Amino acid sequence: MQPLIITGACGQAHPPGTKTTPDTVEDVVAAVVKAARAGAAIAQIRAPSKPDSVTGRPRTDLNRWIEMVSRIRDASDIIVHTGTAAMEVDDRLEMMETVRPDIASFLLGHHAIVTRGHEHASLRTRSDSLKLLKGHIDFGIKPDFEVFHSGNFRNLSYLLEQEALPGPLAVTLFFGWEGGDWSPPTVEELLHRVQLLPEGTNWSITATGAEQTIMHALAIARGGHVRAGLGDYPYYNEAVFGRDTAQFVERTVRLAEELDREVATPARAAEILGIERG
Repeated sequence: MQPLIITGACGQAHPPGTKTTPDTVEDVVAAVVKAARAGAAIAQIRAPSKPDSVTGRPRTDLNRWIEMVSRIRDASDIIVHTGTAAMEVDDRLEMMETVRPDIASFLLGHHAIVTRGHEHASLRTRSDSLKLLKGHIDFGIKPDFEVFHSGNFRNLSYLLEQEALPGPLAVTLFFGWEGGDWSPPTVEELLHRVQLLPEGTNWSITATGAEQTIMHALAIARGGHVRAGLGDYPYYNEAVFGRDTAQFVERTVRLAEELDREVATPARAAEILGIERG
């Protein structure tokens, strides 16, 4: 069984309600470095955003992306993964061309989730997704396809029929996220979706709710990978906020050790995912 790739969801540096001011670039970079030391091979980051009043899509500041990624790369060899997948396609393409992350979230359909009390709802057509995929290919950035429910696999199949994408595929399966894209964080749902994955896919999961740790353990045991941290779900145990993303990473490392899965370094993770780093 190949090594476990741990992604630290570092887009949020502090649990909600514990800090009155927004996270700074310095906060996020420090969280990434700490998560890397704890065993994360990938850092999933998000620049601060606010929803567009018309489209509902998150709007971010390109300069914040540039500064965050630059400072992370100066401080660590961790793989840089840019989130906020529901951005306008043109904004997304500009960010990727300018920042050149190693891997970036790729929304396969519409977006209807609620995070930290904020509702994010937006539409994305197949032509939008095809345009975005061509950008990923042109810029040499690995897409991390987000699958919230089994219907997203139809859009993935369509995209792969239209464009020759260098393999292997990377897919993150979402469970328990609030909103219209909710799906049950259960053993049955995970096994069902794993059966629908294209052959040879490197798959990871992110799960919210009290079932999070059970879902992580199941993914590790079934050969998948894990994404965890304050940026995805802030509660570490029984509605108690986590200290930082590194704490979630440390728990994942312990689970991997108990289930006899070696934890991948950033270099090994890049090899598994087919990411070429300059």
